[in-house]
Amino acid sequence: MRLRNKNWTKDYLLNHPQHLIPVSNDQLKVGDFFANHNQFYALEIGCGKGDFLIAQSLIHPDWNLVGLEKESTVVGVALKKALITKHEQLDNLKFMNGFAEKLQQVFLPNSFDCLFLNFSDPWPKAKHYKKRLTYQTFLDDYFKILKPSGKVELKTDNDKLYQFSLEQITAHPQWRIVYQTTDLYADANQLKTNVPTEYEKKFHAQGKTIKKIIFQPHSL
Repeated sequence: MRLRNKNWTKDYLLNHPQHLIPVSNDQLKVGDFFANHNQFYALEIGCGKGDFLIAQSLIHPDWNLVGLEKESTVVGVALKKALITKHEQLDNLKFMNGFAEKLQQVFLPNSFDCLFLNFSDPWPKAKHYKKRLTYQTFLDDYFKILKPSGKVELKTDNDKLYQFSLEQITAHPQWRIVYQTTDLYADANQLKTNVPTEYEKKFHAQGKTIKKIIFQPHSL
């Protein structure tokens, strides 16, 4: 569900540029935007209102995290929530108002150790299949911005997106699936480190099963 436009978010983002990574015509070195010595970098593509990313930044102070979101209103809401939750200590968390289609243009190769795809838009109409974030062209981009030792973690409640993703990843020569489940909450081992998103909590409470896929470059 799209968040209704909130007029205050435009000025809020303008007043907090230090917590944002700008979209540039040049490829960015993500480490240049963090004033720490962390070596692990993670990107959530479609971070929504930031619950997952904020939780990860608290659990992993040794990680640097970036939340990419196309809707500026949503970025503003996520940033405000992050500043309140972390008492304005966002040394390991940044947000970016941009599109997943621009990843290769925005980031240098081998920028990230982990990519998160959490409850991405399933684009259910058949004619929109190329917009799904596990379509082949997106998988190409992920491979280039991910470090060779990195991984991509996907979670969804949507059966068709889950199956589509399995097919796309399996057919892609550069990726291999290292974990998959149609019921994440039946896997006690995975739940030990699972950080639920806002949608995940809602869907799980409704009795929907949560699917998960982890995939890595074939070279590993």
